[in-house]
Amino acid sequence: MATALKVIAPGFCVKYPKTPWSVIYVEDASGKFNFRLSSRDFKFEPRDRYRYPTHEAAKRAALCFLELLKRIERSRMRMSILLEIGILKFPRQTYHSYEIWLLIDRTRYSWEVITANGFCFRSQRWYKSPNTPILKAKKHIDRELAVYQIKNVVGWV
Repeated sequence: MATALKVIAPGFCVKYPKTPWSVIYVEDASGKFNFRLSSRDFKFEPRDRYRYPTHEAAKRAALCFLELLKRIERSRMRMSILLEIGILKFPRQTYHSYEIWLLIDRTRYSWEVITANGFCFRSQRWYKSPNTPILKAKKHIDRELAVYQIKNVVGWV
């Protein structure tokens, strides 16, 4: 059974000096901009309601988020504050040359897979246990590999 997926646009990345964060700006199909923040340990993505009409507006908002991150950097409440305003992504493992990321949204969990050539697929389903999305991601990867192999042998699926 196919999983409901969403393709995530790659966008373009800007590394800000004096911070461990990179900002990835993405323009979606409707022409609105959003951004994602990336560090060594995890990635942060503001909720869907944070969409901006222009790149400049997204850039100003990203700078505000970077300022917030600088202020709460040493706080023990940092993760819970970030979970209230966005989605946290943690790398879990590499499986058949695919990177599997665990997405956390308050008390829900999902998965995101990044292929070797940079495509990013995200499940649109959320789960209550953190182990379930990883298993679902592995099943999805196995299915995609099987379909690819069948296409190579037979020529169609």
